[in-house]
Amino acid sequence: MNSLRSIWNQMPAVRLLIPFVLGIVLCIEIPASVYPLWIAGGLMVVAVSAIIYINVISSAVRVYRWRYASGIAVSVVMLSLGYLVTFFHTDTNDPHHIAHVDADFIRKKATYTGMICDPIVIRDKTVSVLIQLDKITNGDTSINAGGKVLASIVKDSSSEALKYGDKIVFSGVVTLYEDPKNPNQFDYKSYQALHHIYHRVYLRDGDWQVVASGQGNLLLAKIYKVRTYFLSLIMQTVPGANELAVATAIMLGYRDYISDEVMQAYAGSGVLHVLSVSGLHVAVLYYVLSILLGWMDRKRKLEILKGLIVITIMLFYAVLTGISPPVLRSVWMFTMLVIARLLDRDISMYNVLGMTCLVLLIWDPYFIADVGFQLSYIAVVGIVYLYPMIHGLLPALTFSFRKPFGFVGSVLTYFYDFVWGLICVSIAAQLATFPISLYYFHTFPNFFLLSNLLVIPMSNFVLISGMALFAVGWCHWLLVYAGWIFDHLLIALNGVVFWVDALPFALSRGIVVSLFEMLLCYIFIMMVCWFIEDRRAKVLITTLAFVLILSSAFSIGSIKNDRMQKLVVYHISGEKAIAFIMQRQVIYDFDTGLINNEILMRYNIRDHWWQCGVEKEISADSTKLGIKLPYGKLYTIDGKQVIVIDKELPYNRTIKLKADVVILSGNTNNTIEEIRQRGDFNEVVFDTSNKPAHIKHWIEECEKLNIKYHDCRNKAFELDL
Repeated sequence: MNSLRSIWNQMPAVRLLIPFVLGIVLCIEIPASVYPLWIAGGLMVVAVSAIIYINVISSAVRVYRWRYASGIAVSVVMLSLGYLVTFFHTDTNDPHHIAHVDADFIRKKATYTGMICDPIVIRDKTVSVLIQLDKITNGDTSINAGGKVLASIVKDSSSEALKYGDKIVFSGVVTLYEDPKNPNQFDYKSYQALHHIYHRVYLRDGDWQVVASGQGNLLLAKIYKVRTYFLSLIMQTVPGANELAVATAIMLGYRDYISDEVMQAYAGSGVLHVLSVSGLHVAVLYYVLSILLGWMDRKRKLEILKGLIVITIMLFYAVLTGISPPVLRSVWMFTMLVIARLLDRDISMYNVLGMTCLVLLIWDPYFIADVGFQLSYIAVVGIVYLYPMIHGLLPALTFSFRKPFGFVGSVLTYFYDFVWGLICVSIAAQLATFPISLYYFHTFPNFFLLSNLLVIPMSNFVLISGMALFAVGWCHWLLVYAGWIFDHLLIALNGVVFWVDALPFALSRGIVVSLFEMLLCYIFIMMVCWFIEDRRAKVLITTLAFVLILSSAFSIGSIKNDRMQKLVVYHISGEKAIAFIMQRQVIYDFDTGLINNEILMRYNIRDHWWQCGVEKEISADSTKLGIKLPYGKLYTIDGKQVIVIDKELPYNRTIKLKADVVILSGNTNNTIEEIRQRGDFNEVVFDTSNKPAHIKHWIEECEKLNIKYHDCRNKAFELDL
């Protein structure tokens, strides 16, 4: 216990970070009307006054006596600071943000002026451009308006020529991102909000024009120009589409060329982190620079110059690769290590991580909700703490091969140290991140150890060869040779990844944990680590208690899924998607094109099935659940009846059916009045396979006849059976 207290005392940055993060979460989750700004400001003033009184005005005896009160006051200051920083970093709190502009003013033919504030992304049919607004004009009226708008511009030579710093004037329908329309669907609106983007617009040729260039930051413009040059070198030397996608992702942080096939292969083999520029890439860059500039360690002045060069290049690399949170974490961490080395100081790795996290969250508190940011820090903390513990599990194999085998023994010793170290790092990182990975992605790569042993060394060679490619880009014949090596390393890397992904049982899917269960998993891991450090009965009993709580939580979720019976009509534009989820199986009535489209299924439906514990998928046509009718199907489940009408009703009106829900699908030409004459029902549902004109007419009929209805264009329909 004393050792834990000692470690805690050596981490002042972590002690400051915890209340700061709580303040950020408080601002994001609780509306300002509930916890107003003036309360946070007032608490901060009171806490600062208490700190000054206790530590400056009071005597030394009173300072010691009131040390806990001083600690509480510091925590209150950091909590309030986290709240205030987040509030002022929230773009929509700016009164001039486009979100506060009168809707009627925008709805009319308005013209927007803004600057392209990020490098453009060229896709198959469009060019994505992020525009920082500064003015909206409607007729003779102009107003200042801030905020970012993501524009999708039809791809042509003009749109492809756009660049950072161009001032653009455009007119179009600017809309807010929509909430997810299916249960457990990926929330793209929240994802974009974390990047301070709330609006989007689609522009055709003639809807926009460039009125000025070079309006952005001069330094960023130069860096982005270098990025474009490096991208052109990669495109010259890497002909394969899959290899190009991996090369641009690893070297420059571009993920826009990555196909779903490549993404699935890297995720299934457990090395998706290789495609995200992160700590691994920065570490390789740092060690390469350390080796190349190692001669500068001979003199103190040269050593200081070396540190400045390394820090500058790493900062340049962070901007070059898109300023992602994991890269910023790594760059700032290695910067602190370089500074500590120059000052000849020993520092706590936990304190370094706490300080880097604190600085980055002050810069942008919304990083806290970024999955990459969370995974990055959790993985590093896991490696720092768990690696020594795991590495010591095989003390018998740590003997040296050098003495009995000479040079061969040295090679064997180096090989053993490298392989065993890589195994320990992989296990430590996986143990630390698997609960949060299950929470977000619901998958687990079963062969992560094999793939990391093969892929990480290969990706390091790819990184080094890519750096060499950039270095010799000025010389054509050197570029050819460096490009050949770079391309073939990429081919080999992809070959290994696809081979691991193709192995039987490479990926376990559909492993769903709730937020509460994820937190319990982390508490259990920490309790086990505590027991390893301090093997007392009380610690063991507490650990077993958490095992019981975690098992109970999983059991409750399992029982809930076993008893679930639900009808869902999903929102998939232009498609019929009706599903009956019952006792861990789903009986679906989908259009063939949808069920065979894994992309649509994954992003719209499959996550919901996993949340419901679905283990078996069955087509409705292969079951006796539905009774075929001349105009559709009748489903009966536990006394509740659901009729799907996807054909025109016959003229015979002698049979009148009763139903709890009637689902209209497939652009049937029936009217609501005709359907009501043929059956009694409580509610009618319009799925998204119907034309908007049909749905509009049906809605008018339902409102006229006072019939309850649900339009799946707005949100998926759910009914407990």
